[in-house]
Amino acid sequence: MPSHLLCIETTTTQCSVALCAQGEVIGLAQSNHENYQHSQLLHTYIDTVLSENNCKPSDLTAIALSSGPGSYTGLRIGAAAAKGLCYANDIPLIAIPTLDILAREINPKEGYIVATLDARRDEVYCAIYTHDYKVIEPATPHVLTPRSFCEWTEKGPVYFVGTGLEKCEEILDHNKHFIFPKQPSFPSAAKMVEQGFFALENKIFEDVAYFEVDYLKAFQITPKKKNALGQQP
Repeated sequence: MPSHLLCIETTTTQCSVALCAQGEVIGLAQSNHENYQHSQLLHTYIDTVLSENNCKPSDLTAIALSSGPGSYTGLRIGAAAAKGLCYANDIPLIAIPTLDILAREINPKEGYIVATLDARRDEVYCAIYTHDYKVIEPATPHVLTPRSFCEWTEKGPVYFVGTGLEKCEEILDHNKHFIFPKQPSFPSAAKMVEQGFFALENKIFEDVAYFEVDYLKAFQITPKKKNALGQQP
């Protein structure tokens, strides 16, 4: 019986689930909603890709989860679903960094890839890769300045991908070696298959009980302003 890998990606406004077998995507359900519909859609999408391929949760070999950075709420929802499936079916959990997934949305023949996720203010979460997806600089929060990433243009073209495109294009100095696609792209579960099966074949698994997603920055709650009497409403 072929290995069945269920991939879950919930780190941005796009909710995405893919069922993979023998290194290929055989089922995909995904949609993008600005107001985050993951809590309503995720389990429906899981049921959809499984039922459309006559597959039951007990037939799954492993779960692959996009592990961050990204939306705090989205990461929590995805992790809860992935852990629940792993516990219920006694199968392993595979974690794939979100920016690794995002980098695979493009396929340049040379140069470098800057995978970005929009963060607050002038910040992005970003990681830098060779054109064939080898990590040069791992995921980190980055405050954009006009000179950000310019040093990489001395070595070849620099391709940007992800939800931080507009912010990068607005803030960075114009450079003929910077290449921006026309539209932002979102990480998709369909791009998790290569890394997912590599981890499966090499038994690179997470400890389900202790696994934590990678928020990169601690979740911050803005305190409510006090009124004139020094009291919080």
